[in-house]
Amino acid sequence: MRDETRLRGLSVLYVEDNFCMRDSLGKFMRRRFAEVYTAQNGEEGLALYIKHNPDIVITNIEMPVMNGSIMIKKIMEIKSDQPIIITTAFNNDEYTSARFVNLIKPINVEKLLDAVINCIGGKRHEAL
Repeated sequence: MRDETRLRGLSVLYVEDNFCMRDSLGKFMRRRFAEVYTAQNGEEGLALYIKHNPDIVITNIEMPVMNGSIMIKKIMEIKSDQPIIITTAFNNDEYTSARFVNLIKPINVEKLLDAVINCIGGKRHEAL
């Protein structure tokens, strides 16, 4: 059984260009995490990251304005050990990374919570 009490003290940045997904998953996360910041693209996400320094970053890769890959690179320049979860509809090397947790869309919320718990515990898992 998963211990979700560890989540209540965490802040999360969720970056997703699809409004319905961002809204739905954002509401789900707000019931479980201390703070949830949402952005619709990498440029907004990076600005929120710099302002709030969240514990976990959850991001899509393919987005307008600034994609997730560029945002991740800029975040890693700020904090090289930042826990990041990549969400993508693609299950190939172009859209995933061995360095980060990878979740394939549609997002299963149970796998998302497990991924967050693994991130804060220092574990990484491929394409959940």
